[in-house]
Amino acid sequence: MSLFKQLWLAICVLLVLVFGGSFIVSSLSAKRYLEQQLYMKNSDNAAALALSLTQQDADPVLLELTLAAQFDTGHYEMIELVDPEGQVVVRRTDNQHMSGAPAWFTRMLPIEVEPGYAQVQKGWQQVGTLSLRSHSRFAYQELWESTQQLALVFLGAMLLAGLVGNVMLRRILRPLDDVVDQAVAIGDRRFVTTDEPYTLEFKRLVSAMNTLSARIRDMLRQEARRLEKWQRDSHIDKVTGLLNREPFMQSLDAAMQSDDVNATGTLTLIRLGGLAQLNQVYGRKVIDGLLEDLGDALNAIVSAHSRWGASRLNGSDFAVLSPRAVEPKKVATEVQDAMRHVLERRSMLDDVTLPVAATVYVHGESVSEVLTRLDAALLATDREGESSVNIAFKGDVQMLPMREQMDRWREIFDKALTEKLFTLEPYPVVGLDGRPIHYESPARLPWQGEVLSAGAFLPWINRLEMSSDLDRAIIELALEMIERRQEPICINLSVASVVELDFPTWLARRLASRPEAAARLWLEVPEAMAFRHLGNFKKLCERAKAYNCKLGIEHVGHQLAELGQLHDVGLDYLKVDVAFVRDIDSNGGNQTLLRTLCTVGHSIGVQVIAEGVQTDAEWRALEELGIDGATGPIVTARGNGR
Repeated sequence: MSLFKQLWLAICVLLVLVFGGSFIVSSLSAKRYLEQQLYMKNSDNAAALALSLTQQDADPVLLELTLAAQFDTGHYEMIELVDPEGQVVVRRTDNQHMSGAPAWFTRMLPIEVEPGYAQVQKGWQQVGTLSLRSHSRFAYQELWESTQQLALVFLGAMLLAGLVGNVMLRRILRPLDDVVDQAVAIGDRRFVTTDEPYTLEFKRLVSAMNTLSARIRDMLRQEARRLEKWQRDSHIDKVTGLLNREPFMQSLDAAMQSDDVNATGTLTLIRLGGLAQLNQVYGRKVIDGLLEDLGDALNAIVSAHSRWGASRLNGSDFAVLSPRAVEPKKVATEVQDAMRHVLERRSMLDDVTLPVAATVYVHGESVSEVLTRLDAALLATDREGESSVNIAFKGDVQMLPMREQMDRWREIFDKALTEKLFTLEPYPVVGLDGRPIHYESPARLPWQGEVLSAGAFLPWINRLEMSSDLDRAIIELALEMIERRQEPICINLSVASVVELDFPTWLARRLASRPEAAARLWLEVPEAMAFRHLGNFKKLCERAKAYNCKLGIEHVGHQLAELGQLHDVGLDYLKVDVAFVRDIDSNGGNQTLLRTLCTVGHSIGVQVIAEGVQTDAEWRALEELGIDGATGPIVTARGNGR
């Protein structure tokens, strides 16, 4: 029972006790008052009647006639005259208790009145003793009517007091709702703060909880800054501010092996020809300034797109990774123009060349295969000694014009959505004890005898702006799979679902129709998307959490400085990007980063899961670092008994 109901019940009981007690006391007081008045009336009437009989010389006939006439008025219950020897001379009684009061009322409040006594004399001779008692039915009638009026007054007063008490109680307890909401939010790992109420006790409680939330928020921000610093120290080139070669290659490998929209994109190589000569002419300090400006220019390009990255591969070679970009000429030109602008500003453009090579990578390709293709194209361009752009193609990739390819894919997707051809392929995500945490279920598309992976068609879904339609279909499939398998299923949401205003409402309706399945549904979004659209992401989380869905962020590690903004989201888990998991057993920098990330996550009750674990050595290293679970080829192989 809620505190409000308990307090309201206590108020009701108190009102009943107070008004009930007052009612009883008032009724008893009225009863005693009537008894006193009747006794005084009996005494006065007895004295007046005895005086009248005395003046009549106590004639027996007149005595009887007078007493009979007095009794017949109907106001008396008993009139009796007893002579000095105790013999009854005249006696008249009326035992009918007729009144407007119900019998139970007369039994509950009996009116007991002593009769009035007076002496009847004839001269100095005593004729007898006269006693009379007025009838109580009139008193009962009066007492019943006054009791009814009193009950109505008390009932009205109770109702009014109850209404006033209810209003006051709600006003007093209104801050308690905020306290309860804040406590529930903290239980859901949402460390929010609320305004302090005026009530002293609630104010102290809210102040303490706000302090707790503020400390957690500050801790997250501090740890996020520390994580970012460690990441920069181990992953970022100190001169250019770009990624070092190793983390960049890990990101490239992760992108090509991923099973999402980033599985297709563009890789661009650009060479700063003549850098050695510039060093000799201008000196190291000036050239370091040039390299810093070039790094800033490339970072400005990649920061405008999620999951893009830039690196200084060696002294004069730079690379830009552009997931989801399938127009290499456009990307290569943008990169070359940015670097050319820096050189022009420093009046060094005539001293160098900027040969560029770009290619489209697709899902399943290897890093060595793509780099071999690019190196050959860049070498051919560099030999010409010009700042030209060379696009390297593999097979028939992009042989069709972009419009024709998009029209073809649109036709495929329209048919797949209409005929419900999409399927889900579950992969286990297991904890350290080997038990499944959930089953990550990427989309698959059976088409013309081949099952297309998500990495093959999601880039085109994204370009055609059909991601939201696919997400709705995938959610329906996931709920059906949960009901069929009775296992937790995890699906990935696209940016379209997060930014679309009516998607949270649609999701709430679907989850409300299947509450049991909704409790086993896990939803996750990429890190870049969550931070880029944080407000929309929080609204989506609020709707999903109302139906007990689990919520997480995947590909974590690229924007660690932003982790402090997640204090009020209510996340259940974080999935560390495979780029930070690859070769974790031998990468000291990433080990420090993951160990701290696990500590931060566990301090706020969030699970930390590693993506794409490939080897037993990686698995053992992750166990020592405190990871809660993992997914990847080694996990799938163990689950299949291999």
